[in-house]
Amino acid sequence: MRHGLAQCLTCGSRCAYCDLPVLLTSEREHPGYGVVEQVSDLGGLPGLGLLHLFCRDSARSRSAARRGLVVRRAYLGRATERYEAHLPLRPYDRLGVCPGDGQRWRIAKMRYACKACRYYTSSH
Repeated sequence: MRHGLAQCLTCGSRCAYCDLPVLLTSEREHPGYGVVEQVSDLGGLPGLGLLHLFCRDSARSRSAARRGLVVRRAYLGRATERYEAHLPLRPYDRLGVCPGDGQRWRIAKMRYACKACRYYTSSH
């Protein structure tokens, strides 16, 4: 609460794509590292926005506009988990689940979205 009242940079710096706080003091290769990029979601007008490194690459895809907030966070959570395990990042790997398995995909989606929320909101 004290961070919100003081309006510290870490608390006020949210990703324009997934709306989670960005990391400003981590390795530059980390998927959650904050980068400034031109975005067009700011009231229909193009402008600069702060994005996670992973979200910047994801926002450029053709299907980015159709993805909901939970799916965006799930992909970020999966990328963060793979980065910390020193595994290669694969942006669109269906969250590690076979494409035809809808039930497991929904479970994985919620698992990774919750993981991203916990990781990025409790980082300080």
